[in-house]
Amino acid sequence: MSLFFIRFMVICAIVGGSSATYAGDPSPYDKQQEAISLMRVRGHDLRMWESITGVYCELELFDPGPEELTAVANLPRLVELEIHGGKLTRASVRQMGKLSHLTRLSLDDCQFPEGNLAFLKHLTSLERLYFQCCKFEGASLSELGSLDRLYYVRISDCVLEDSGNLVFPAEMQRLSRLYVYDTFVNQWSFQQLVGSSYLTSIKFQDAKITDEYLRHAAPGENLERLRVYHQITHAAGERFKQKFPEVRFYY
Repeated sequence: MSLFFIRFMVICAIVGGSSATYAGDPSPYDKQQEAISLMRVRGHDLRMWESITGVYCELELFDPGPEELTAVANLPRLVELEIHGGKLTRASVRQMGKLSHLTRLSLDDCQFPEGNLAFLKHLTSLERLYFQCCKFEGASLSELGSLDRLYYVRISDCVLEDSGNLVFPAEMQRLSRLYVYDTFVNQWSFQQLVGSSYLTSIKFQDAKITDEYLRHAAPGENLERLRVYHQITHAAGERFKQKFPEVRFYY
């Protein structure tokens, strides 16, 4: 049985300097948070927290099995979830889709059977999404289109489907920050991302971006910062900066 780390937090809104009420939105950017305890429990013990009201929590799982992943649904006020290792089954991700308050999800070294990313579309409060050491073969990022609060995506050391395709749905107008590390992205995807109308900050590090990628790329109207590290030559970088001075370009 794998172990969980849970941090319970009271989300408070200060009114008039003296009274406090529980807020309905657990976003760390507009609510004050106070950690009140840290404890370690086993998967089946998560059910005891199902009836807790007014308390939000963070949860970290290591190599969880189906029982632990299914038990996550018994924490409806979960705001941050990290999963390290494990295979996400259809049954477990269906349960995770019930986490309507989840604002941050981090998946590290997880396996996605075909279609399993569909559960993401139910996480309507999700703002930040992290993938590390994951394989997207047979799993599509198109399911992110319904997440109208998602503004930050980070992809590290992953294997993308279809030889480096990384494309987000056109309706993701809220998504503004994308960071890609140690993950191959093909030229067509690079051009689509740099030229998107919604991204304002993009970073590629060790993503095998070449001078040829830059030569055929044109920034989107809202792109403010583009960082491409460790593959671009000085000549190609300076040409891009001169051609598009409105974009802060780092290489």
